[in-house]
Amino acid sequence: MKYSVMQLLISALFSLMAYQSAFAHAGSHDSSCFLTVGDTQLRISGYQFQPELEGKHFCHFFPELGQVVLAVEPLAEEQNLVTLELAALTSWTDPGRAFTVIKQQPEQSLNTGLASITHTIRQRGIYRLNVTLKDNFGNSRQQRLWFLVGFPITKIMVMIAGLLVLVIGFAGVRSFKKKE
Repeated sequence: MKYSVMQLLISALFSLMAYQSAFAHAGSHDSSCFLTVGDTQLRISGYQFQPELEGKHFCHFFPELGQVVLAVEPLAEEQNLVTLELAALTSWTDPGRAFTVIKQQPEQSLNTGLASITHTIRQRGIYRLNVTLKDNFGNSRQQRLWFLVGFPITKIMVMIAGLLVLVIGFAGVRSFKKKE
């Protein structure tokens, strides 16, 4: 029985370490950084400008408070107009008014290849990027990307992994002492 618990703890430790790369990455983008609005596929790149986060892209988890930049880039050449809104979760009890828009970028053309929104976030919480595309005929389509700001997920996972190593070590020493 103790052996199966030990296996479970070790499996959990390795799972956490493997999953860590989805939170921030340098260079290439993984599949969690894409958003499809109608027929248009967009790459979403999130950035924070603290020294320890330099060169990292974020999608759903921004570890620090402060300036957050979200860049939206079409994967193919587009003639659409895009409007970007940043909204914060402000109500847990009223689903119709759960999010409040905190910043809206003016409508801009995607034919330049990139649109972005920047805001300084001072409060931990759940946020949402609303992306609205409008084609040449005036038809609008919208999609949303939810993300967390101010939760250092990677640091939390490292602490959990360290605690698991201590628990495994303590269990191993304890079982070794019982054998003597």
